[in-house]
Amino acid sequence: MNYLRKLIKPESSLLWIIAIVCIIFSIMSPVFSKASNLLEILRQCSTSAILILGVTWVISTGEMDASFPDIAALSSMITALLIRNGYSFEISALLAIALCTLFGVLTSILVVRFKFQSLIATIAVSGIAKAIAAIIGKGMPLNVSNIRGSIVYNLVWGKVAGIPMLFLVAVILYVICVFIQEKTVFGQHIYAIGENRQAAKEAGISEKKILSSLFIFSALFAAIGGVIMMGVLQSGQPKLGSSFFLDGFTAVFLGAVVIKLGKPNVIGTLIGSILLAILVNGLTLLGSSSFMSQIIKGALLLLGVAIVNIARNKQRGKVGKLSYE
Repeated sequence: MNYLRKLIKPESSLLWIIAIVCIIFSIMSPVFSKASNLLEILRQCSTSAILILGVTWVISTGEMDASFPDIAALSSMITALLIRNGYSFEISALLAIALCTLFGVLTSILVVRFKFQSLIATIAVSGIAKAIAAIIGKGMPLNVSNIRGSIVYNLVWGKVAGIPMLFLVAVILYVICVFIQEKTVFGQHIYAIGENRQAAKEAGISEKKILSSLFIFSALFAAIGGVIMMGVLQSGQPKLGSSFFLDGFTAVFLGAVVIKLGKPNVIGTLIGSILLAILVNGLTLLGSSSFMSQIIKGALLLLGVAIVNIARNKQRGKVGKLSYE
């Protein structure tokens, strides 16, 4: 009986949705349930899962980061530019990641030191990253052709025991972050800040250090995601950000239904990323337009945000009360 109760708890709802969606797509398209397609779904979800990993913790503190998609786009463009100028894929990727992580440093300075609202600060940083990405390629993608055999290329397209290597890497990163989130003082401080900043401050938690670290982490993972996308598409994409903006926030907020109800968490983000990849893959097999998947993602984002807000209001004892202040 206790096991059954756990299965029907709200925290398990996203897993049930994934199961139901998979059954529906399998019935409507026999191709969907083939092992090759399911493994491709895992590979496809890995890029976005890595790219938005750092955003999860930013949002869990009550802040926002709108810059991650364009930082990823810039990272892909810098990587492609360096490769075209004779650098190896590995060196190009490391330089791109290092340079793009500096945007996280810039954001942290704006938010922590100069007290900018995080949404405004990250929109500004996003605009700068987008402009630089456009300047690099004069608004056009930068194609590369000599990346086969590189470590990054093998990471993107390689397999271990039939499982996409990229998915295994994503799982390893998430396991590490789950440990940090659940078993370290740093992880406890992240959620303490998100729940009650004044109480966290009185407890001696350094809000400035935590927030600075999180914005830098967010830029770091976005940059890594951009490099991976460069390997997938074999080109730098200056407009890459537009395709990940909605996906990122949807996965993070929808993931707040899992494990920690109403709280964005890394396990939930991974599961949310898998759900979105399943939806896109299934709808594509059924011949649906991309607009339909955008509508569904938008609806899921609204659902996730609503759940987070309800949970936070409940924690503050304000359920059922409307405030017009």
